[in-house]
Amino acid sequence: MTAEASFIVTWTIFIFVFLIYLSFYSYDKCVLFQDAYTVCFRGSVQKPEEAVVPYIGAHMKEQFGEKYFATSEVRGSVDRQGNSADVIGECQVKVPIRTDYTMHGQAGWQIRTRARAQIINPTHIIRKKRLVGNAAKALTDMAQGKK
Repeated sequence: MTAEASFIVTWTIFIFVFLIYLSFYSYDKCVLFQDAYTVCFRGSVQKPEEAVVPYIGAHMKEQFGEKYFATSEVRGSVDRQGNSADVIGECQVKVPIRTDYTMHGQAGWQIRTRARAQIINPTHIIRKKRLVGNAAKALTDMAQGKK
């Protein structure tokens, strides 16, 4: 009985620890994507389009912060392609055992996420909408015979 109990207790502890680290991985992956998209979106609404990449680069560390569990340093990079900005965030969950025993694949417990936001100028869009609305109202008033 003692021999069987020692195997059961050992495997039970291993499974609980594995589930805890798996929850760290899931949490960190969700938070990393949320932070990457948040900083990408905030940068994408900058008025001068040339300020998008510098804004994202300057605020990335601040957005990522220290809220990740059991991870290495969170790294980020920003890239602009046409009228969209991409933020890539990467980190590695530190696991006390070799990744061969837990997750298969070369990356193991590495988290890599990519967020994309379209670069827009909200002020320009609002002004265009108002211009079109005013023109439509003027045409309607003219059709009804008002001044």
